[in-house]
Amino acid sequence: MNSIKEECSFDNFSALDIRTGTIIEAEDFPQAKKPAYKLKIDFGSLGIKVSSAQITKLYKKEDLIGKRIVAVVNFPKKQIANFFSECLILGAVKENGEVALLTINEDCENGIPIG
Repeated sequence: MNSIKEECSFDNFSALDIRTGTIIEAEDFPQAKKPAYKLKIDFGSLGIKVSSAQITKLYKKEDLIGKRIVAVVNFPKKQIANFFSECLILGAVKENGEVALLTINEDCENGIPIG
């Protein structure tokens, strides 16, 4: 079982900009070291951002379109192979390494802050 991480301050948490978004495009990412997809996500007034996500074990590309997700949008861009990921999609990491996306079930706009 995973142990609890070191305590952090509320200021550390509030520095994260976590927002709602909708996946609008998903494609294979064969250049990634681990199986992954390239995703385009609509964050409303924040615009469209791209991300790489290692979620191929639980999700088919076509099932991701329209899925409402939660992501951190204020990390610096991260280069993965020939691709620059602009946000970090959040998910629950299972013991076997599979990632289950954190999703939004309520009807709300893209780009709404999570707090």
